[in-house]
Amino acid sequence: MHMAEAIATILAWRLEGSLLVGLVLFLSPSLVQVGEARYTEKERMEMYVKRRHKFPFSAYIPETPGWREVMDKRFDQVRALTDSQMKWDGWIQTANAAVTAPNFTEFGWGLTQAPDLLTMDIRQAIYDGLPRARSEGLIDVIAGPEEPLFIDRPELNKRALTELQPILEAWSGVELVPAMAYGFRLYRNESSLWMHTDRAQTHVISCIYHIASSDDSEPWPIVIEDYAGNTQMAHLEPGDMLLYESSKNFHGRPTKFDGSWYTSLFVHFFPRGEWNRKDHDVEAHYAIPPNWDEVVPDKKNPKLELIGTSLLEPSCPDNWCGLKNAKKVYGPGEYGTVLTTGGKRYSLNLYEEDEDAEEL
Repeated sequence: MHMAEAIATILAWRLEGSLLVGLVLFLSPSLVQVGEARYTEKERMEMYVKRRHKFPFSAYIPETPGWREVMDKRFDQVRALTDSQMKWDGWIQTANAAVTAPNFTEFGWGLTQAPDLLTMDIRQAIYDGLPRARSEGLIDVIAGPEEPLFIDRPELNKRALTELQPILEAWSGVELVPAMAYGFRLYRNESSLWMHTDRAQTHVISCIYHIASSDDSEPWPIVIEDYAGNTQMAHLEPGDMLLYESSKNFHGRPTKFDGSWYTSLFVHFFPRGEWNRKDHDVEAHYAIPPNWDEVVPDKKNPKLELIGTSLLEPSCPDNWCGLKNAKKVYGPGEYGTVLTTGGKRYSLNLYEEDEDAEEL
């Protein structure tokens, strides 16, 4: 009898900023709860069949050789896990990234720049708020000797959502609904942010907006896996934005930060219209096969570990093996232009919109 048949699996969620953390708790027989949805393992399997899932999956989204290679490796690593908590969380994130979440862009990421005035105003607010910054508290996907600090400026968060929305709509090609702008988090010396994906329902089209860092800080790259199968390391300058499909592309900052503080704003949107008619947080659960708890040894790939729902490869430097052959990208970005995989650049046509607005 499989573990999923023998004991109940309850998936509870808690939100830590932009990070959605899943917890598996084992209770009474054969009951699964996701958010407020509750169903038996038998009902989950009925949905698995109804959606015509079959493992190995016949197709990935997007169906590119590089993305398939990355996701095949990740499934092999997850299947080799022996801890049931890690295994379930690994299945959820990888199934969502590989087969249940749609993609909206060619490569899943891009580098651009925010409006100058917005950056200047937020930057000033950071420096003004530094003396009174509070502790954000312990977050299990952030490692380091000191907890992050936090500066609360909700009026600037709201402004960022409004001013950045046209940029993310132009990049993704879809109308968006604001979900949240979270910040300002100040990472501290020797911090690392483990690789992860974000909430599938609301954290869909997003940006990491770098505002400022202490004078003694060294560059601290964002690492992201793209749809071509590359690991990208983006070094942002103040005012730069990493655009990314945050619930689908694994991302993080696994290298250690060297400096006193480094701050960003995390801005998230989801598609307008039909998107909310479907519970995307639940969808990946239906894709997980009935024998998900079976341990299948993996001798080809480095061992995977999970902390919360974040991923580590402890056998490699900085706990992520893809860094060895990562493609390095450097800011500053350019307002109205996106730089992405392979050095490809394209215009967002934002200046045309600005001119129209001035005429009105």
